[in-house]
Amino acid sequence: MYNFLVKNGQALAFGLGALIVIVFFAMVIPNSSGFMDLAREEQYTTTMFNFGLYMSVILIVVAAVAMLLFGLYQIFSNLKGSVKGLIGFAALIVVFIIAYSSTSTDVSPAIADSMEKFRVAQDSVITDNQLKMIGGGITTALVLAAVAFVSFIVFEIINFFK
Repeated sequence: MYNFLVKNGQALAFGLGALIVIVFFAMVIPNSSGFMDLAREEQYTTTMFNFGLYMSVILIVVAAVAMLLFGLYQIFSNLKGSVKGLIGFAALIVVFIIAYSSTSTDVSPAIADSMEKFRVAQDSVITDNQLKMIGGGITTALVLAAVAFVSFIVFEIINFFK
């Protein structure tokens, strides 16, 4: 199965995507003339785009599951060669845990105003845990960007002297 997907997987994925696009257009184009005639409120309740939305979500879920399964397959098929990647992933988790733990739940007035607008618009409240996850994610992204930038500079200097 793995060898088949390595050889033909990209073509199969492209073909499936093209088939879904063709079916979507076959469903939407005949109904599109009446869509613009609907009132704005009725346009939001139409179901003519549901097939495309559902198929997009399904394809994303299938791709995510396949990515995880093939990633696990590759890790366990060559455990010794996967050690560096696993160490890097563990380091990423450690950086996120440190960033999450050090994130404060105190917010500036501008962020508090944005949170209030979100609460009114979505009828939902951002909890302290969600705020810490957002802050931890942003801090992790900034740390990774800084590490990438410093690594680029350091390796360019090393390559210059080789």
